[in-house]
Amino acid sequence: MICDFMPVSLVDYPGCVAATVFVAGCNFRCPYCHNSSIIGGTGSLLHDSPGGYEPGEIIDCLADRKKLIDGICITGGEPTLWQGLKDFAAAIKAEGFKVKLDTNGSRPEVLREILEQGLVDYVAMDVKAPVYMYSLFAPDEEDILNVQKSVDIIMLHGDFGGKIDYEFRTTVHEKILGLHDIEEIGRWLSGAKRYVLQGYKYSPGVLDEDFCGTKPCDVTFLKKASAVISKHFKEVLIRS
Repeated sequence: MICDFMPVSLVDYPGCVAATVFVAGCNFRCPYCHNSSIIGGTGSLLHDSPGGYEPGEIIDCLADRKKLIDGICITGGEPTLWQGLKDFAAAIKAEGFKVKLDTNGSRPEVLREILEQGLVDYVAMDVKAPVYMYSLFAPDEEDILNVQKSVDIIMLHGDFGGKIDYEFRTTVHEKILGLHDIEEIGRWLSGAKRYVLQGYKYSPGVLDEDFCGTKPCDVTFLKKASAVISKHFKEVLIRS
């Protein structure tokens, strides 16, 4: 279900003024997750339930703001667990808005379907770590295999199909990822259009506050990481 709604955002959709909706529930457990209050206790498929926002409420709000915003970012949690995602994205597109999807890549069949149906314009996929470290975030081995499938699907539709814009992005916490690990991510995703290094920032409600602490990721470390992997991508960005 949609558990929160931000009417205007200047940072969630690159190049666009957007609204942002937050979908509850996630099948990953990232220690630095700043939306831990909405990830829920299971990775099961989510149906609409009491509370939060009905999709129609969001559509009505956006319809009244067509002169103010360009699109909408659907984030979470993990939006592809929500069974209403496809219908919601289709309704947003029907209103003439662009749609950006934030995903952890664990449900490639959903991703493929919405991309083939032209329901998403921009995909931001979180790449947590090299494949050999993914069990720190996703205890289900099938999810790890699915993440690899999603990478291929996004690059197929973005680089070869030319139908979407996209980015892969990694939240960097120095207790979790070293330069060698980030270089391995670069090799894995080599040839991708855009890769974003996001420095960890503390916020109240971080899933594992004791582990993550309050110190932000060192920008110098992010710059070193960018230099190490720049050869693998058309564009490397740092968001600190």
